[in-house]
Amino acid sequence: MPDENTEKPKILDKLEQHSPSKAIVTILFVILIVAVTVFFVVEYVNGKFNDVDSLREFVDSFGFFGPAFLTFFQCIKVIYGIIPGAIGCIVGAGLFGTVKGFICSYIGICAGSIFAFLLSRRFGVSIIKKMFKEKRYNSCIRWMEKWHKSYPVFLWIAICLPISPDDFLCYFTGLTTMSFKKFVIILLTAKIWTILGYSLIFGNVI
Repeated sequence: MPDENTEKPKILDKLEQHSPSKAIVTILFVILIVAVTVFFVVEYVNGKFNDVDSLREFVDSFGFFGPAFLTFFQCIKVIYGIIPGAIGCIVGAGLFGTVKGFICSYIGICAGSIFAFLLSRRFGVSIIKKMFKEKRYNSCIRWMEKWHKSYPVFLWIAICLPISPDDFLCYFTGLTTMSFKKFVIILLTAKIWTILGYSLIFGNVI
């Protein structure tokens, strides 16, 4: 009979051991994040990501590399969690068609979601509280304390729904004892439906 404690997605509370290698990785990661942040902030201020039309023009300006940039954009927008996810899906489907737009968005969003999970698992609660309002974090904690046995089902449904804060939930799940494999299975089987829906509806219509 499996240990009940390993099944519950409780918050990880172990202390991290610091080492020179971890410090180097952290510094490199911070440099990368700062560089990407500066790029996206500058482009956002210039009106590149304000709406579907501005993002479409920006992605289209990359020409042959447009699909690659859209994939990267979809990945980054999950990590930052401030840009509406639907915009990228709509633009991708409209520019590249249903199939190619779906592939770009699915790969990008899933990669970003996995990266968010790993970032949270690596850096702990501190990264959550720096990127999101503490009110959201506390409300999720209260929900888990009451419904921890249903959390995998809740996560699957939330990722399926286009209006749920699934970017935040990817970070939050990294704090729990849910295994990486289980998270990836939930992500890959749930996220496909929303992205497919956007791709089918907006393919070649904008």
